[in-house]
Amino acid sequence: MAQKKQIPKIQHFVPQFFQRFFSFENNGKTIGMFETNRNVFKSHVKISSHLGKKHFYGRDGELEEWLSKLESDSAPIFREMWKKEKLPIPQSPNHSKMLHFLIILDLRNPIHFKILKNFEQKLPNTKSKISEGNVSTDMISGLQVQQSDKGKLNSLKSAELLVPDLLSLKYKLIKNKTSSPFIISDNPLVMYNQFLEKRNWKLGSQRDFGLKGLQLFLPLNDSYMLAIYDSDIYKLGNKKEQIVSIDDKNSIDQLNLLQFLNSESTVNFNHKASEHYIRTLQKKSKKYKKANDDFINVRELKVPKGIDNFTAQMIEMGVSDLNIRLSLQKLNFISKSSAVKLHCISDQYRKNLKYKAYTYQVYTITPIEEY
Repeated sequence: MAQKKQIPKIQHFVPQFFQRFFSFENNGKTIGMFETNRNVFKSHVKISSHLGKKHFYGRDGELEEWLSKLESDSAPIFREMWKKEKLPIPQSPNHSKMLHFLIILDLRNPIHFKILKNFEQKLPNTKSKISEGNVSTDMISGLQVQQSDKGKLNSLKSAELLVPDLLSLKYKLIKNKTSSPFIISDNPLVMYNQFLEKRNWKLGSQRDFGLKGLQLFLPLNDSYMLAIYDSDIYKLGNKKEQIVSIDDKNSIDQLNLLQFLNSESTVNFNHKASEHYIRTLQKKSKKYKKANDDFINVRELKVPKGIDNFTAQMIEMGVSDLNIRLSLQKLNFISKSSAVKLHCISDQYRKNLKYKAYTYQVYTITPIEEY
C-alpha cells in the first residue's frame, strides 16, 4: 500500500532556502528577527518555523507541492547571484524563471491576501457621490474566489503569464561595500517607483508590475541585492557593468529602511546586523507611511461615446506606496525620462503590455447617466 505523502503543517511564504541566505553565521538553521509591532529583538529564531503559517496554502498539499517545485528550480539561480556574481542571460529560460519567482514571491505573501480581504469588506460600504449611493459590489465574488485555496492555486499558477511583460526590464546586482548589512523582512520584494514619486502621480498605486518607472529591489544576502528597473527611465552604474558597487552607507540604509516599511510585522537579518542598527532603522521608519495600506476611491469620469457623452464612475482600488524620496548612489534618471508625458491612466503603463493593472490596481468604469 502506497504511503500517504506528508503535507507540511508550517507552509512558508518566504522560502526556507531564501531565509538561509541570511542565516546566523551561515548555519542554515536560524535567522535574526525583529518584531516591529512589539519591539522585540532576537538574534536566533528557527528558519523551519519562521515566516510561515499553518496550512496557509491548504491542507491538500497541491499548492504547497507546486510552490516547492518552483523553489527548487529557482534556488540555484539566486544562489549563483551572490556566490558567483552570476546573473541569468537576458531572455534565457533562467531569466524567465527569475522573474516568475519574484512575481510569485509577491503574490503568495499573506499581505496580498489580507488586502483582497479588506477590499471585499470595504466595497459594500463604499459610498459614491456620483451615483448617490453605494458602489456596485459585482467584484466581491471574484475577490472571495482569489482568497480560497483553489483560487490561490489558480492565481499563482497563472502568474507565469505575466513574465513576458517584465522581460524588457534591466537587471543588475548591487554589491554592498559598507559595514551595514542588507536585511530582509516578511515581505522582502520591494516595489518602488522614483519616477511616479517625482511626478507626484496620484492615480492608483505606484507599485504595479506594469507601470513606467518600476523598480524592484530584493536583497539576496548581507552583501548583494538584485535590482530590476525600467531602463527607459533610469540607469544604474555604468552601461557595461553587471555588478554595481555601492560604498555609500546612506544608500544602504535607505534600502534597508524600505524593508521596514514594506513589512507586515518582522524584519530579518544575519549576525552582521547589530541590535543598535536595527533599532536605529526602526526609529527612522516611524517618519514615513508604511506600504500596503489598502484604499478604495471613487472618481468621476467623462467618457466619450460617439457624439454623446455619459457620466461614469471609476472605482479605484489600490494600496499605499513606498515614498521616502529615495536617492541612491549610482542610480539616476536618464535624460529622456523628463520628456515622458502623463495625462491619463493608460499613460502610466509601459508600452506593449499584454496585462495591465494586475497587482493591486483595479479599475472598473460604471456608466451612471447618459445625456
